[in-house]
Amino acid sequence: MNPEQPDHVQRTLADLDARLGRITAEVAEVRSGLAALGRQARPVQPDQPVQPLQPPHPAPGAPRPGPRPAYAQPPGPGRDSVWRAGAPQTGGPALGGYRPAGPVDGPHPQPGPAPAGPGWQRRTAQARPRRAPRFTAATVIAAIGGSVMLAGIAFLLVVAIQAGLFPPIARVVAAAVLALVLVGLGLWLQSRHEATPERPINPGALALVGTGLAAAMLDVIACTTLYQWIPVPAAYMFVGGLALAGMALAQRWSSGLLACLVSAGTMVLAPFISTGVELPVFLVILAIATAVLGAELGIAVRVVWSVFPAPVLAGYLTQTHLHDRGEQIALIVAALVFAAVGVGVAWVDSVRRRPAPENAALVVVPTAVPLLLLSGLVLLRPGWPVGVVLAAAYLTVAVLAGRRAHESGPVLLSAVSGVVGSALLFGAWVELGGREMTSLALTLSATGYLVAAGLWGRRWVDWVAGIGAAIALIVYLVVNEPFLALDERLAVRELTYWDVVAAFAVTVLAVAATWWASRRVPRQASRVVMAGAVVALLAFSVMVVAAGVVIGDLAGAARNGFLVAHLVVTVLWISCAAWLVLTPRPRLSDARRIGFVLGSLALAKLLFLDLATLPGLFRVLSFIAVGAVMLAVAVRYRRDTEPSGSGSPT
Repeated sequence: MNPEQPDHVQRTLADLDARLGRITAEVAEVRSGLAALGRQARPVQPDQPVQPLQPPHPAPGAPRPGPRPAYAQPPGPGRDSVWRAGAPQTGGPALGGYRPAGPVDGPHPQPGPAPAGPGWQRRTAQARPRRAPRFTAATVIAAIGGSVMLAGIAFLLVVAIQAGLFPPIARVVAAAVLALVLVGLGLWLQSRHEATPERPINPGALALVGTGLAAAMLDVIACTTLYQWIPVPAAYMFVGGLALAGMALAQRWSSGLLACLVSAGTMVLAPFISTGVELPVFLVILAIATAVLGAELGIAVRVVWSVFPAPVLAGYLTQTHLHDRGEQIALIVAALVFAAVGVGVAWVDSVRRRPAPENAALVVVPTAVPLLLLSGLVLLRPGWPVGVVLAAAYLTVAVLAGRRAHESGPVLLSAVSGVVGSALLFGAWVELGGREMTSLALTLSATGYLVAAGLWGRRWVDWVAGIGAAIALIVYLVVNEPFLALDERLAVRELTYWDVVAAFAVTVLAVAATWWASRRVPRQASRVVMAGAVVALLAFSVMVVAAGVVIGDLAGAARNGFLVAHLVVTVLWISCAAWLVLTPRPRLSDARRIGFVLGSLALAKLLFLDLATLPGLFRVLSFIAVGAVMLAVAVRYRRDTEPSGSGSPT
């Protein structure tokens, strides 16, 4: 017998005993970890802090285990990785931080955050509630069924009248009873519905309640407009109360479908029941109730309450001559309130809510459409002050919202309100009265927008300024006809002091446009300034000719004023060209080039226009003045461009 064999057997037994102790300790540790995880599922009391998990010590007398052998840790994702994947991320003891790499009874490592392994991602995805689909087959069927039911109720109230099937009281009572039954049945059905994440609200209940409320409002409209059983103010209150109740229930159920059924169903079918002036007022009341309580229920609800009443109200405003004074006032008030609600809801959604809903400011556009017609109403003549006041209100909203340039919602609100206010302003000038006055107002407005665009730096202001400048220039060319300044007979007969003022305004507009465009495209500033200078000089020349005709007419010699003005224009052009060519160290790099262009234009005017238009003495003076200026420029230009050391030989 080998004497070393007993020692080898003892060492093997001791090793097995140590392994058994480690296994026992690890099993106890797993049990403690599972218990700790179970305690984490319940809220932890603040006065009972969670103690860190400590590994149990081996029993007294047992051999102290040594370091874990290398073969005790299996390679790859083993038990330890499974514990880390299933451990919680925060709060309480976590087994993911324990890596048994040292002695069992040694210091236990601190638990750390659980790494995001595949197992952890899988459990998180399973624990996250799945969003319910916005539209299901049951929702679509319920919406179609509710629409068909509403159409049937409208036919009951309208077709029965034409066919004489039921007396009026029977029709109204039948519609009211049906509306009550539908609403009650829908509420009862929802009370028995077991809410789930996929179906929090029963689609059938939505359809029944929405159909019933819309039917009740249609019944009230019929009682008011067809039978005159309910006074109009009381009917407005009834419809508003029913609409508020429907929107409150839609807000409670978080259902845009219910809001659309109540508002859209009534708005679409109400014109089949009533065609009186009360109809747009009913639609505006319904739109206000929907906007106040249903603005957060999705973009479809915004489209319904802002788009549907706008064409109806605008159509009635175009036919105000068919209504009396009281009805016209009702339509005007409805249009103003409708627009004010649109701006108010857009302001709250875009500026006050965090985060701002996308496209919430677009409701400003349809709600402002009826306002474009107010300036043309006979009751508001002259209507342009009303348009100016409304435009100022929208532009004020645009400026206030534009100060919050760091947020997307106010930026969109600023752009939309600014464009609407600009359209109202230009529409007001159209109703100003007088072609010349309208042209001048458009030019001044475009100049103001160009200055604001250059100072403020907002994209919508740039667009409005560019479009406004183009419109103002086109209107000026059509209304004032500046080409008359080229013909002596037409200029003497047609040009007035309005042409002087309009030409001066266009000159200022050209200067403002040049400054604005040079700031927007600094790389092309030289070309922009060149083009702007030519346009401004042309407009100023028209002003000089018109002023000469007006002054000459006051003196009894309008023709002589025309001739003197053209002489002044020719000298003015050549003088400006000489100044640009000879200016030392010009701020504009291409100033000399612009001077040569203006000089060429002055020479062309002298040869092709003055030679054919001016009589003998004026023609002589024009040629002498232009020749003298060009000779002076040639002498000075030669002296400035010659090298300082050059000279003629003696």
